[in-house]
Amino acid sequence: RQPRSWLTFNVSQMKSLEHVAGRSWCESRGYAFDARGLPVLRHGDGLQQFVIPPDAGQRVAMAKQQMEIFRKEDDVCIWIYDWDVWPSGQWEHLFHRFRLSYGITEGLGERSWHLVPKSEFDAALSIAIYSVLMLWDCHVFGSSGTPFLFYSHDEIGRKTG
Repeated sequence: RQPRSWLTFNVSQMKSLEHVAGRSWCESRGYAFDARGLPVLRHGDGLQQFVIPPDAGQRVAMAKQQMEIFRKEDDVCIWIYDWDVWPSGQWEHLFHRFRLSYGITEGLGERSWHLVPKSEFDAALSIAIYSVLMLWDCHVFGSSGTPFLFYSHDEIGRKTG
């Protein structure tokens, strides 16, 4: 009889993308970008602004609730941007190990976009939670071209949908 292991390796479908590929994925779904390369959203799109709470538990609860709108999407694309603004929030080692568990060996500087299929929604949720905890800029796009979520290092966010 084989011993039962708590650790099981599965082939991941989550991919990391270079900037050009990530932006192209978004543009092909109707998301627009400005001259600085940042997403363009208008208040007419149902854009709402919110404050990121100071308490870590409240941040996790908020991210879990806000990410639910993406659960029905076939794919979720997450772009981490400006992760190095606050020196106290630059603990990349934990996030690098998370990415390694999905077979992603490149650092955020090389591939800061994550394409996550519906079947691995918890990975998308984990990326958003880690970003909001560390106050990394994080843009979340849905494959339908409608929902959008943004967490900023300035402790504010924006969302549609």
